[in-house]
Amino acid sequence: MTNMKKILFALFALVCATASMAQNDATEPIAPKHFAPLAKVQADQHGIIRDQPEGELRTYTREGQATYVSLYFRDDTQTGIVTDAVFTEDGQKVYIKNIVSHAATGTWVEGSISGNTITIPLGQMVYWWDKDENGKTYGMKLARVKVKGSINEYEVDSKGTVTFTMEGDKLILNGTSGNPDETVYDGLGLVYTDEFEGEWSYYIDYETVMTRVWDMPVTPPDDLMVELYSLENEKSGHLVRVGFSGDDVYVQGVSENNLPAAWMKGTISGSKLVFPAQCAGQGGSFLLYFCGAPGEYVEGDDGYYSWIYDWSDGSMTFDYDAETRSFRTDQTIFLSNSKTSFERGEVFHAPLFRPFVEQPATPADPSVVAFITDYFEMAGLNIAMFDVPLHDTEGRFMDPAKLSYRLYCDDDEPFILYTDEYKYITQDMEEVPYLFSDRNRYIYEKAYALYVFQTGFDRFGIQSIYRGGGEEHRSNISYWYFNDETGIRNVQDDSLEQFDPSQVEIFDLQGRRIGANQKGLVISRLPNGRVVKTIRR
Repeated sequence: MTNMKKILFALFALVCATASMAQNDATEPIAPKHFAPLAKVQADQHGIIRDQPEGELRTYTREGQATYVSLYFRDDTQTGIVTDAVFTEDGQKVYIKNIVSHAATGTWVEGSISGNTITIPLGQMVYWWDKDENGKTYGMKLARVKVKGSINEYEVDSKGTVTFTMEGDKLILNGTSGNPDETVYDGLGLVYTDEFEGEWSYYIDYETVMTRVWDMPVTPPDDLMVELYSLENEKSGHLVRVGFSGDDVYVQGVSENNLPAAWMKGTISGSKLVFPAQCAGQGGSFLLYFCGAPGEYVEGDDGYYSWIYDWSDGSMTFDYDAETRSFRTDQTIFLSNSKTSFERGEVFHAPLFRPFVEQPATPADPSVVAFITDYFEMAGLNIAMFDVPLHDTEGRFMDPAKLSYRLYCDDDEPFILYTDEYKYITQDMEEVPYLFSDRNRYIYEKAYALYVFQTGFDRFGIQSIYRGGGEEHRSNISYWYFNDETGIRNVQDDSLEQFDPSQVEIFDLQGRRIGANQKGLVISRLPNGRVVKTIRR
């Protein structure tokens, strides 16, 4: 049970497909067996093709249906999941990677080509686990699986063949079908081998159509000269590389997390710089695109704010300043699996790109946005949430890698993160790098939040430290104050009545922006930068 869960999550996390539950045999969680972490796959001696074969590489996106298990047995779409195929120069062979859509094993199977038909022998190995924690040895192989009304009633053929028909840019899997309402399937799947020979893994693909993708990621000129730029907005940012070639502009690093090496290409026309929607590359199991759309942060019927976008062709138009070689837009940049919508990827609102020169700087004052006691009441955990600007006191961007913060409590007493409490750090920390995280167990990257084990403070503070340009400079310490009787922060002289309500941003205790009419315990950000915690009645 434990092993199976590990590998299912390892495979499934690479796909990130939205799941829908099958109608039958899904009332109780399934505890599949016999699976193990992908990281320990051993391949060559088992006939598994792990390295990309030689030949012409083509990329395809899938449509069709699939079954698998995460916790429950599911029937889901294959839509958007990417695979690669290599065609040999003699036109006789094709190799397909991750042939079963939701099982991202990273391995290849071989097929032969005759006319417009690809024939793939079943029984090919795609995965191997040498020994699990119980000493069991097994693998997974390709098979035709027919499910007959229950996930426990099926027959397996691992000695025959399956075929694909080539029609233009499409590869069409022949002779498969499924009916999730009746738990009846006939498709291309995976079964276990060796000590669990013939057991179905719950993976099946049916009605599969693979369509070749002709979009290719941007490749910059070999002689492109680049320089550091900041990609920034009011709240966040990071450093990127920008190069100019005539009127063409190349940007690398827009995607900070998924595809940091990917390039984006735009063209200058007068005072405008336009980046069309374009392929960024393959991220996980999906093809991702750089694209953009204008958006508005609006209050919904439920009183919470969210972004609403007006999608068109996905292009991004920037105002370009030739003198400073900077460019900015009010649009939102996306790294998305679609050119005309956003389902997964990365988002960056209202970006400004400008040349970055490292220099000594005093960081702008940070703030404690909230200190929520009993955030996880049963665990005795409180949470402190921060706002640490990436700009200095003169509005210049600072290198996030050279920014850190220190915490204080009561009479400027340093708040130290000790290893006996913060058990995922290796040494006590008096200063936390801005980009540091213990995988978000207790400490969040980019100074977003920190879990706190103690209570009873009179105040809790934060200070930014920047070591750029060979010098160290510190901000003022900003505090969150506690009232002994109520635990609510003392507003002191910053009465809310001093400010136009339209200039006050209001958040709930989870940091979500809410409307002006929401009642209860809220966090208000005042126009002067002060953050207060109040009760609205």
